[in-house]
Amino acid sequence: MQQFQAQRQLFRRKSEAYWTSTITDCRGDSRKLWSKVGQLLKPSTVQPNQHTAANLANHFTSKVRNIHASTADAEPPTISCRSTPATPLSVLRTVTVEEAAKLLAMAPSKHCSLDPVPSWLLKQASASVAPILASLCNQAFADSRLPMSEKHALVSARLKKPTLNPDDFNSYRPISNLSFTSKLVERAVAARFVAHCELNNLLPAKQSAYRRHHSTETAILTVYNDIVRAVDRGQLTPLVLLDLSSAFDTVDHDCLLRILQNRFSVDSPALDWFQSYLSDRSQTFIAANSKSDPVPVECSVPQGSVLGPVQFIAYTEDVTELFDKHNLGYHLFADDKQLYTHVLPGHEVVGLHKLASCISELQAWCASRRLQLNAAKTELIWFGSRAALQKSSADRSLTVDSVVIRPTDVVRDLGVLLDTELTMKPHINKLVSTCFYHLRRLRQLKRHVNRDVMKQLVSAFILSRLDYCNSVLVGLPWSTIAPLQRVQNAAARLVMGLSARDHVGPALRELHWLPLAHRIKFKVALLMYMAHNRLCPLYISEMLAPVSNTSKRWHLRSSGSSNYTIPRTRTKFGDRAFSVAGPVIWNSIPEFIRAANNVETFKRLLKTHFFDLLN
Repeated sequence: MQQFQAQRQLFRRKSEAYWTSTITDCRGDSRKLWSKVGQLLKPSTVQPNQHTAANLANHFTSKVRNIHASTADAEPPTISCRSTPATPLSVLRTVTVEEAAKLLAMAPSKHCSLDPVPSWLLKQASASVAPILASLCNQAFADSRLPMSEKHALVSARLKKPTLNPDDFNSYRPISNLSFTSKLVERAVAARFVAHCELNNLLPAKQSAYRRHHSTETAILTVYNDIVRAVDRGQLTPLVLLDLSSAFDTVDHDCLLRILQNRFSVDSPALDWFQSYLSDRSQTFIAANSKSDPVPVECSVPQGSVLGPVQFIAYTEDVTELFDKHNLGYHLFADDKQLYTHVLPGHEVVGLHKLASCISELQAWCASRRLQLNAAKTELIWFGSRAALQKSSADRSLTVDSVVIRPTDVVRDLGVLLDTELTMKPHINKLVSTCFYHLRRLRQLKRHVNRDVMKQLVSAFILSRLDYCNSVLVGLPWSTIAPLQRVQNAAARLVMGLSARDHVGPALRELHWLPLAHRIKFKVALLMYMAHNRLCPLYISEMLAPVSNTSKRWHLRSSGSSNYTIPRTRTKFGDRAFSVAGPVIWNSIPEFIRAANNVETFKRLLKTHFFDLLN
C-alpha cells in the first residue's frame, strides 16, 4: 500500500514538473502554448486531409488560373504617381549583427523540412549564428537578389474553419512554409519597406494590418464609433464586408513592381531585389505522406511569408481613392474591406445605390489587378435603433454582379460579432460559451499543475479572450456584461481552488485581476493614453479633441490640463462611442497618472488607481 502511495506521489510530482516546464517554455508565445495544451487536452476532431498532394496542387493552381482567365479582358490598371513625391528607397540598409540577433530572437520557433537545423537550435546559438545571418542578408542586398535556394516553398492545405466540410477543396487555404533564413531576410526587408512607407505616409491611413500600433481592435473601434454616432443621430448604417477570392494567390508580379516603383518610390537596386524575390519561385504541395511535383509560381505573394502580406497592402493601396470618390466610410485590414454609409430612415435606396455603384467600380478595379471580388461571400448588415429599423419596410438587399445580398442580423467582423441594434449580446454569448468550454478543459489539469502555472494558463486561454476588443463593450448595461463577470469569477475559483459558493472578491484581489467592468475602462483609458502620446493610428486621434485645442475654452483653467472635450449626444446610446466614453474615462483619471512617461508605468499606476476605487 505504501508503495502504491509513493508511486502516485511520484507520478504527480513528475506530472507537475512536466507541465511547469512545458508552460514555462511557452512563456511569451501564446500560439505555442495554445497548441501544446490543445494537443494534450483535446485530440483533434477534425478529419485528416484525405486529398492527395497532386489533387491539391491541381485544385489551387486551377483556381488561380481560372481567376486570371476571367480577368484577362479587363483594362490594364491605372497606376498614377503620387502628387507629393516621396524620398526614394534605392538601397536596402545594412543589417547589423545586433539587428540580426534581435530578428532571430523575435522569430517564432517554427521550422519545416527545408531547414537543415531546427530554429530553436539557431536561437540558442544566437551569438555564433547572428553574424552569419547578418552577412547573408547584406550579401543578398548587395547582389540585389534572393538566392534560388530560398525561393521554394512547401505548401500545405489548412481548413479555413473547423466546421467546414473537409471533403470540399474550397474549404482549404494554402499555407506556404518557407525556409527560416528566407523568412529572416524577409523580416529585414519588410522592416525597411514599412519604415520607408511610414516616413513618407505612403500607406492608407485606414489600413490596419502589419503596421505598428495598428490592430484589429483599433480597426473595429473606428468603425464601431462611426456606427454608434450615426445611430445616436437617428440614422441607419449599412455595412458591407467584402471578400476577395484567393487574393494573395492572384497578385500580378509585373503590376506589383510597377506599383512599388510609381506609388512607393522604390528604385533600383532595391527594386531589383524585389523583382528577384518575386521571380523564379516554385512550390511543392504536401498532404499526408505524399508530395506533388514542383509547381512554378507565376503570380501571388506567398501566404505564410513575412513580406507577402506587406506587399499585398501596397498592391491594393490606391483602392482608397475609389472609396473617397463615392464618399463612403471604409476600413481595410489586409485583404478584408469594409464599406459603409449613413442614411436617414426611408432613404435606404440612396445608401444602397452609393454602395452598389462603388462596388461595381471596385469589381473593375479588382479585375484590372487580376483580383476577383467574391460576391457570394460578401455580407451586408444594417445598423440602427429598433425604431429606425422598423420605420421603413423597403427592401434593404444589395445586388452585386447579379448576386442578391440579403441583410443579415449578425456579422463576424475581425473576431467581433456585431448585431443590427449593437446590443453586443450575440458576441457576449459566444464569448461566454467559448470561455466556459476552455475552463472545463483546463479543469482537467487542476491536479497536475500548481497555482502559478494554472494562473498563466487561465490568463492565456480566458483573460485574453475577455480582453480582446473589449473597448467596444464600454457603456453597456451591467445586465449585458454580467455573464462575462461570471466567467472571470469561475476562472478565479479554478485558479484559487474555491468552491462555487465561496465569495470570489478576495480571490480577484489576491490574483490582482480587475473586475470585468474595470477591465473595459482600463482598455479604453489605455487607448486614450496611446492617442494622447501619438502611439496609435491617426484615425483614432482624429476622433478626439483636446480641450487645449478648443478656441472657445482657451481662457478656462481646464485648457491647461490634458483633458479632452466630451462631445454632446442625443441619446444614452451615443455615450457608448469611443469618442465620447474615452474622454469621459480619461478626464476622470488623476493628472499624475495621465502624465506617466511610458506605457508600462501608466498601466501600473492606472491598475492601482482602479483597485483603490474598489476598496
